[in-house]
Order: sequence, then C-alpha cells, then structure tokens
Amino acid sequence: MGDNVKKWWDGYPWRLIQTNLREIDMEDIDADAYVRELKSFKATVVMINTSGIIASYPTKLPYQYQSQYLKGGSLEKIIAACHGAGIKVLARTDFSKVRYPLYQKHPEWAYRDLQGNIVNYEGDVHCCVNGEYQRKYMYGIVRETLETLDVDGIFFNMGGYQISDYSNNYHGFCQCGNCARLFGEYSGMELPKKDTDASYTAYSLFRQETMAKYNRELIEFIQTINPELAICCVSEKPDGYIRQESNTALDRALPHWQYDATASTKWAVANYPHMLASTNSVDFIDIPVRHVSVSPAQQGLRLAQVLAAGGRLDYYLIGRLDNHEDKTGYTYIKDMYHYHAANEDSYRSLKSVADVALFNTFLGRGARRRNSGGEFRGWYRFLAETHRPFDVVLSERAGSIGIDRYKTLILPDLDTISDSAAALIDKFVDDGGVLVASGSTGWTDDSYKPRAQNALKSLGIERKHLYGNVRSAYFQVDNDDIAKSMAPCSLIYADGDYIYSGYDENVKGFMPMRPPQPFGPPERCYTKNTSDWPCYTMNGYGKGKAFYMPWYPGSIYLRQGYVNTLNFVDAFLSNAAGAAQIGGNLSPMVETSLMEDASGSFALLHLVNGSGHFGTSFFDPVRMYGLNIVLPKYGKLPASVVSLVTGASLKHSLDGSGGLVIELPELGLFDAIKIIY
Repeated sequence: MGDNVKKWWDGYPWRLIQTNLREIDMEDIDADAYVRELKSFKATVVMINTSGIIASYPTKLPYQYQSQYLKGGSLEKIIAACHGAGIKVLARTDFSKVRYPLYQKHPEWAYRDLQGNIVNYEGDVHCCVNGEYQRKYMYGIVRETLETLDVDGIFFNMGGYQISDYSNNYHGFCQCGNCARLFGEYSGMELPKKDTDASYTAYSLFRQETMAKYNRELIEFIQTINPELAICCVSEKPDGYIRQESNTALDRALPHWQYDATASTKWAVANYPHMLASTNSVDFIDIPVRHVSVSPAQQGLRLAQVLAAGGRLDYYLIGRLDNHEDKTGYTYIKDMYHYHAANEDSYRSLKSVADVALFNTFLGRGARRRNSGGEFRGWYRFLAETHRPFDVVLSERAGSIGIDRYKTLILPDLDTISDSAAALIDKFVDDGGVLVASGSTGWTDDSYKPRAQNALKSLGIERKHLYGNVRSAYFQVDNDDIAKSMAPCSLIYADGDYIYSGYDENVKGFMPMRPPQPFGPPERCYTKNTSDWPCYTMNGYGKGKAFYMPWYPGSIYLRQGYVNTLNFVDAFLSNAAGAAQIGGNLSPMVETSLMEDASGSFALLHLVNGSGHFGTSFFDPVRMYGLNIVLPKYGKLPASVVSLVTGASLKHSLDGSGGLVIELPELGLFDAIKIIY
C-alpha cells in the first residue's frame, strides 16, 4: 500500500462487533433495526458475512452458492444504513469450504485425507488451499464482493492448511494431488502422513512459504481493486489490521488461560506497530454450543485486557444482536464500549514504554516443540503477577521492530531461532543489555534442524548433554540478595527436565542443585550433598550479561502455581537481572500495563482486576480499596493524575527515590489512570 493512500483506520475509534449472520438471519433482517442495535453498543465498525461458502447477496458467479433466504433487507441497504450512522463495514469471507453440489462439479478442489476421502461436514466440503478454488476462483468472488458491496475492509476466515473439522475431528495433512505435486517440486519428497515422518520438517517450511506467498498475492490483488480497504492479513508488508480471538473450548485443557486476551493482543501490538490490533471476545463457549455465552464477567475482563494491551475492542457473536438467545454478556460489553466511546481520544495513538521483552516465535508452531509453549506462559505469568511492564516480541520480527530500546530480553525455552535473530540478541547483550534464557533456548535453527552449537554465543554454553528428570531435587539459595528476598525459605523445588550442559570457563553458576533424593519413608527424606549443577548461570558478554536457567521454571509455575517458584523468579528478576517493576500494594491478581501517547503529552497506566477468575469460573472481580501504585524513577511530578473510569483526580506524590506514588481509592474491574505531563 502506497504512502499516499488514505488509511481510514489510522487513529479511528475502532469498536467492532461481528454479527456472524446465519442464512436465516437474512430472511427478516431490517437494516434500520440492525443499525439501531449497533448504535446502542456505540459500535463504530461491524463485520458482516458476505461471500465464499455462501453468498449473502445475489451473485452472478456459478462457483458460489447463493443463500436461499435473501428476503429481508439486502446487504447493500444494510451497508448504506451503517454508513449513514458513521459505522464502517468489513466483509467477512470464508473460502475454506464449498457446498457439496459445487464439489461434485470440481472434485479436484477438495482436501483429501490419507485414504483419499473428502471431509463433508453437513454438506460443506473442505477445500485445499493449493487447489484451484482458493488459488484461482476465489479471486473472482473477492472481486465481485468488492465491486458489488460498498465495504470498507475485508476479513478471511479459516485460511491456510486446515486439518480438523468443526467438531475438532483430526483428519491429518492434506494428501491431494495438488499438495503432492507442489511439495514434491519443493522438496523432492513425499507428503508426510504424520508429524514424525522424515519429510515433516520440510513440509512445515513448505506450508509457511506457500502461505506467505498466498497472503502476499491476495493483498496485492485486493489493492488493485480498492487500495483504501482495511485488510486482515499478516504479511511482510504490515498494513491493515490483525484480528485475534479470545475464546474457550470444551475440550481444551483447564484451567482457562486468564491472560488470553492480553497475550493475544501484545504480540500484534509490539511486532506490527503499523497495523491495528483487534482482539475479539468470542461470545459463545465453543463451536458446538454457539448459542450460549461465556460468563459475563469473562467478557468484561477480556475487553479490559485488550485495551490495557494497546488493542481495539472487538466482540463476536452468532446471529444478530436483536435475536441472540443469550444476552447475559451485553451489560459488560456495553459498559466497555461506552467507556471507550467516552475516552476514545486517550486511546488513539498509544505505544508501550515497557523495557522488558518476552520472546516467543511463530516458527515453533510448525514443528514439534518439547515444551508446547508452557514455559512462555509461565514467564508471562511471572511478569504479569510481579507487575513488570513487558512486550511480547516474536524472534522473527526482532530485526524489523528493533530491540535496542529494551533493557531486558527473556527467552523462555525459545528452542527455534534463526541465525539472524540470534546475532541481534548477542549484539543486544554485547551493547549492555540483559538476557535471560531458559530450557532448550537456541538449540534448533529456523529449518527445525538441531544445532551442534547453541545459537546464542552470549550464553556461554559449550555443549548440551542429555535431559534428566530431577523430581525431588532442590536448588540451594546461596545468592545473598535472592536469599534475603526469599527468607525464610532457602530452597527452590525442581521438577521435570533439567539440561546438563557444559559451559565456558568464565560462566558462573549460582544456587547449586541438591540432586534427586529419597522421599520415602519420612525417616530417610534428607540429603547432605550438593552438586555442581546450577539453578542458573551468568556470563559476562561485552558490556552486558546473559543468564541461563537449564530447567523450566515457567512450566512448573504454569502447571502448579506455587509461590516458591514465583518468589524465586521475582527475586531473580529484581536482584540479578535488574528488571524494574511497578511497586505499591497491588495484588498479583491485578494486571498492569504502562503506555504513552505518541505525542508524549501523557501516559496511561492500566490496572485490570483479575480476581474474579476462580478455578475454571469467571465471576465479578472482588473490589479492592486503598491501593497505592509506585512508578519507579519518575523524576518529577506530573501536571495531573486522573482516573478515566471515575473522572476523579487522584492524589499523587514523589517518594524518596523519585518514584511516582499514586493513591487509588477503589478498583473494580479495571481503571485507566491518565498521567498528564
């Protein structure tokens, strides 16, 4: 997209509602009533089903199935009514499937499983992303949609290589002729049948590269039709918007990930700063039960988290707002949308001022990961629950966004990392930064091949030995600063894998392991020996320091949640790694974020009260009273400090070390404290 093209979404007060219209919703839909409902929420953007599997307008194309229920207001009339009310319209499309009669005419479009069977789900047949439907005929549907309907943007649902159906039945990698031919040309190999096959690594790279090309060509095509459309598509030319989901699923492992909305937003905001980050709160519990909503408080928590992370409000439901059969979440959603409408000027151009970057990667999604992301989520909790502002940075985007503005980088089991990203991280440390790594960080390249040497020279690891299970082992707290912070406890419990490594001679080890020991009978539960295996190491590298934990504290904390692990990491981050935190008397259940307006005229401190998350349930949060917050090293008093939720001016002062102390009388679901310079 050229620099002179108008991007209407820049600075736009984006409050999106996706009414995922069913065929029957078009039978009696009334354009004016539809818009009235949107206005009652103060929505400024709406997403409407238009085309793909089913055309919700009269189509002239023989390869698009037209809905038989187009008896109410037409899409053209609905869109005109939205525009008349100042509401932007996004076209929702889905090219992952075709109706069975179209498949019968074009069986070569279909996905095929290991036995050569199609996936026919209630008359909708899965299409392969490498077939002519998505590579050729889709473009005709997109053109007709954009030339027929006066939409402001477009969204593509369920793109890419689909391997499961709506009931979450796994069907495996597509084995169709198109996939076999293209993958053979790419690799000279046969398609893998399972993820342990020799060709799976190459297949993972093949999927990444074909989808990158697919997205690039699709964006370029759309921009030839209308260069001013907002496009939902991540590419190497970031523009438009990124849309994530905060959702639940009946068969997903419990407990629910309480930071789902924040985590989904943070990576988009930090890695694609020129794109708008829209994270939707999915109304329903799961795809099989789309007509019953999640807990109302969960909707409110998600939306508060999205704003705190720098994202835009987004709500998604099945059907229309007026005929939805479970409206229990509407009060929370309206409250958040109305709040944003009243304060939209404060949210137009925020940027994070965090000096800690928590790394993750898209690369690991294409290969078998030893830790399945658990270490990342555990470190996410460490930072959130000790009130350390942080961004989530993808290793493959480090060169594009620049990492030199951070003081500390944390790499939780970042096994898959490219040579170029590793070189950037080493330079960061060499220039004076602090690196913290754990688990198998640095031992796999971006082609998913094991490395003979660790990618990160700054860690000072000479070699990697075999994993060993260290259940019943402990680490002895012998670091004076950490011991003082953790007193009266002098042990850290270990569990799971430990990586026995060899280190350079200048690497220092801290807190030696007490090896696995007897744990029964009670009379024999003791050990006198410690080993040379450290809890963590430190390597001076250039002007900086690199710390390494050859175990998985994040995974342990995510799984077990004991303060023994949290207290250790908190003390380590403060005393060894020097990662600053927001002080005061905030509960660990209060999530914090600190952002600044692009003009530099004010900062926005968000507090999100997660105390309503109780086991597997989400209730109204417990109201908290008499809070004080300390922002470290602030330097001088701001002109004013105001709560955007209550409108009240807040008492504030400087402490002896120059920290800004803010007094907040009461906290409900959330607050946004505006610090005006």
